Amino acid sequence: MRTISVRLDDHTDAVLSAYCERHGLTQTSALKAAIEHLAESHRPTPAELAAQLGLIGGFRSAERDLGEMHSKRVKERLLARQKRDAMPPAQGTAVGRRGPAAR
Repeated sequence: MRTISVRLDDHTDAVLSAYCERHGLTQTSALKAAIEHLAESHRPTPAELAAQLGLIGGFRSAERDLGEMHSKRVKERLLARQKRDAMPPAQGTAVGRRGPAAR
C-alpha cells in the first residue's frame, strides 16, 4: 500500500474534518471514497472512447477529419446543393425533365 501526503488549505481541512466527524469516518476512508466517486463520475462518452481507441478518422478518405467533422460536412454539402438548385439554368442549354426523383 502506498502512502501519499496531501496539502490542504484551512477551509478544505475544516470541511474534511467536519464531514468525517458527522459521518464517523477517518480522513483516509473519506478521501478514498471521494477518489472512487471522482473516478466513476466521469465515464467517457462513446465518442471519447472511439477517439481514445483511434476509431475516429481511422479510415482513409480525401477528407482527413470526416469522422470528427461529420455534422459540419453534411451542413456544407446541403448548403452547396441548395445554392446549386437555386441557380437558374445556363442560357443556351436544353433544359430537360429534372425533378426531385432524377437526382
